[in-house]
Amino acid sequence: MEESFEKVRHLLGHVPHVAIATVNEDGTPHNTPVFGTFNNKLHLFWASDPGVRHSQNIRRSGEAFVVIFDSHGGGDGLYMAGRAEEINDAAHLDYAHALMVEAKARFGGSVGSRERYEGEASQRFYRFIPEAAWMHYAVKDADGYFITDRRISVSLDELTL
Repeated sequence: MEESFEKVRHLLGHVPHVAIATVNEDGTPHNTPVFGTFNNKLHLFWASDPGVRHSQNIRRSGEAFVVIFDSHGGGDGLYMAGRAEEINDAAHLDYAHALMVEAKARFGGSVGSRERYEGEASQRFYRFIPEAAWMHYAVKDADGYFITDRRISVSLDELTL
């Protein structure tokens, strides 16, 4: 089990794209991938256009579900349910911008100045705060072949970076 925890912790720092599910106004699901980064409390930060569907859903309900997984190395992953919000105050904007600058630099990109994410700008920073988490891991036989997968509830404290 500890090996699976280590794999998930690795994913949190090394997989840049996260799937975020939200709920449309009519109750149907909406899912979108975003470039994001986690802080040491497992809060996810990303930037999006405030007019896109998931941003509108977050503004309306605040409900979100996040999945990060290893699509290359066997399917280990982390599911988290929680609340999401648009970041508008200066201190949180500074913090989100600094995190995104560092994350984008690790993956060979850039985010531009902080001003690009406030006021009437076309992008905003968002934050997801997890309330519950489940770890997904693949069960393999002695030869390394996939048998099935498991999803177990885990304490957010056990996963903090």
